[in-house]
Amino acid sequence: MAYEGALADFVACVEGKVPPRLPVFALGLEFDLSMGGLTCEESRNDVDKTVQATVAAVQRFGYDWAMVFPDDYVEFEPLGLKMHDDPGTPAMPTEYLPMDRETLCRFRIPDPDREMRLPIHLEMIRKVKERLGESAVVVGRIAAPFSALALVYGMNDLLANVLLEPDLVRDNMRFFVDHQVAFGKAQFDAGVDALWLGDCVASSKLIGAGHYEEFAFNPAAEVASALSGEGKRLIYHAAETSLSHLSMETQLPVSAVNLGEGASISEIKNQLKTSMCLMGNFDPILLRDGSPEEVSTATARMIEENGMDGRYLFNTGEGITPDTPPENVLAMMETAREGCQGGRTHATR
Repeated sequence: MAYEGALADFVACVEGKVPPRLPVFALGLEFDLSMGGLTCEESRNDVDKTVQATVAAVQRFGYDWAMVFPDDYVEFEPLGLKMHDDPGTPAMPTEYLPMDRETLCRFRIPDPDREMRLPIHLEMIRKVKERLGESAVVVGRIAAPFSALALVYGMNDLLANVLLEPDLVRDNMRFFVDHQVAFGKAQFDAGVDALWLGDCVASSKLIGAGHYEEFAFNPAAEVASALSGEGKRLIYHAAETSLSHLSMETQLPVSAVNLGEGASISEIKNQLKTSMCLMGNFDPILLRDGSPEEVSTATARMIEENGMDGRYLFNTGEGITPDTPPENVLAMMETAREGCQGGRTHATR
């Protein structure tokens, strides 16, 4: 389970120091809330149930972090999105906003202490932090500006306008940099130790390196620069495996970059010669479909390959699916905590 000193060991890793214990993370999210018996609606709106499920998952599975992340739309609903209200499904808009100048002119930055579900999210953060203190890294979440546009306007319209209306895309970025910085600051004020800066729409699966550099890199860098500071750390995640994209991602002013599954972190470090702390990238499909023995073997191999120099943190590449067997998650976490054999990287004090 989480331990006193988890936050200090996380800070050591991102600063390039070898910690006494290697922190072990996993993107539980939907899995954790499902284990807690919550509906999607409860995870969006019920502070006490969500806090209890989040803390219980830390205690049961031994995560060294707690991510407070109700859904993708908590900060975007106040911009005028109409949302589905199905208790059993994740938050999704009934339709995206039209991507035009008129829509952009109507936007304003919402008050995170007053509007819609923003105060609910902040209260979840405060209560999780109160429960866990520094025994786990409490992490909030914002979307990087490029991915924010996809959430508000829809991916198809965003990608089309990258080609057809690039100036409109850039002008939107200016608003969403300020928008995401405001919500990020509110989460730091509420007590998070770090922010997850999600940018999966900017991955090489959707845009080339040239468009990433032109449209996604600078807005993400602006958000990170505005939010980073003493005790304020960001983890960038685009589920990336491409060297061309990762060569730019590792130049962002963030504390760590979380990689997508299927790439060797040690090989990427060697090829890029980067000093950035790289995180990830255990395969959630193997975690779901493998046996506990297969999961344990793969976990031990990953830490053996990556956990030596102090600039690595164990994590999954993407989220653990709700239908993953709990015994597999326990096998991954227990093996990760034990570390490799032979006195190399150890995950116990």
